[in-house]
Amino acid sequence: MGIVFDIQTYAVYDGPGIRTCVFFKGCPLSCAWCHNPESQRLRPEMGSLADRCVGCGRCIEACPNGALILRDDRVGRDHSRCVICGACEKACPNGVHEKIGYETSARALLEKVIADKPFFTRSSGGVTLTGGEPTLQGEFLLETAALLREHAVHTALETCGHFRREFVPALIDVIDLFLFDIKHIDGDAHKRFAGVDNTEILHNFATIVRQAGPGRIIPRIPLIPGFNADRASLEEICLFLKKARYRGPVHLMPYNRMAKTKYEKLGRADLLDDLTGLPGDFGFEGVINH
Repeated sequence: MGIVFDIQTYAVYDGPGIRTCVFFKGCPLSCAWCHNPESQRLRPEMGSLADRCVGCGRCIEACPNGALILRDDRVGRDHSRCVICGACEKACPNGVHEKIGYETSARALLEKVIADKPFFTRSSGGVTLTGGEPTLQGEFLLETAALLREHAVHTALETCGHFRREFVPALIDVIDLFLFDIKHIDGDAHKRFAGVDNTEILHNFATIVRQAGPGRIIPRIPLIPGFNADRASLEEICLFLKKARYRGPVHLMPYNRMAKTKYEKLGRADLLDDLTGLPGDFGFEGVINH
């Protein structure tokens, strides 16, 4: 069994062709710019959109633990008392509350995404497993990818690369394409902004290139102002790619500020690190060859 929080169909930016993206819960990183905060924790959680609230109080009456209260005629949540039961979601007539994340089996997940196979076949697309970080749910990830392979579905993995190096061969056996984040070469800078050292990440990238070949992996660089969106940092990444014997496309991913409402929804607005004021704010994406 595993925990996912979203399935998006007709995706065209997360691998070749038309794809269905499956979002896994949980991530070992804590990136300052994270735009999917709902993916960070490896468990379901409740979110609330306060601007939809009309103060009717139905969710407060339904909550078994007294986790909800009215503040200025809008509902607020005490997350320390919330047990993620979803009673408030069912009681609210305006869709204020949402349970984010649910448990599923790999077989049940396959049944949901396999309906899109005609689109995959016609467009040379497939399924992209993303998150969060899917490798944090390693057994569930491998089982899901193996089932997709049995049904001849091209499977891509979006990964931050932070997983046990012993896991690489098993991934290569079931993943057709790795969309692999390379955020920074300097380990201290990486740990300061992303919460973990990058030793395993760089090692895993080089190992996948060596064992699977450069045609099955695409490095992706999120361009973050004040972190890596400068010439020196990008040149270091290019040098690393050359040393790893990678020759091919590199995807540049633009920084965006669209996550504010997500943090507010989760009651974690104070954790959002808005990098607006830092220099080097890139607003583009593309592909380069080096």
